[in-house]
Amino acid sequence: MNKQLIFCLETNKKANTDWIYINEYLKMKYGHYNNIKFTPEYMGSKQRYNSNAVIKRLRDKRKMYPGKSYVLMCIDTDNLNSNQTQKKEYEKIKTYCKEKDYFLIWFHIDIEDVFQGHKVDNKQKVKEASNFQKHKMIKNLDLSVFEKNKESQHGSNLGLVLEEILGTHL
Repeated sequence: MNKQLIFCLETNKKANTDWIYINEYLKMKYGHYNNIKFTPEYMGSKQRYNSNAVIKRLRDKRKMYPGKSYVLMCIDTDNLNSNQTQKKEYEKIKTYCKEKDYFLIWFHIDIEDVFQGHKVDNKQKVKEASNFQKHKMIKNLDLSVFEKNKESQHGSNLGLVLEEILGTHL
């Protein structure tokens, strides 16, 4: 069965940083499967997860695809352990995903921390993502960082969510 996975990203289309990282992972793990379509949806910030514009674009992408579509909300946890405002925001997004039957993919503390292993200054994010792709740094990454059950630093549940949707043997 054909499947479309729509990845809702905090980044904007111009920067494209989140999609660079996720797409490198997808190409490595699932690149040779023609029955899976990976589609980015650029939100511009995590606060826009439930905006009318994002909701409309998601609806349009689902309508245009003939197979089954899944929405994956990709969110940085930021400092949820030490910042109550960020923790509340994260919990709201988590609840929203459950209500909408979306999958929540989290990156703790952020996507750069998981893929690069360290914090990246905002001004360097585009350059660092580009270097990650150019130098095929995904090959040097311990993929167990994508199989975390709970929010832990340098970790994500990306691999677990994809396994849940796609199975272990495609």
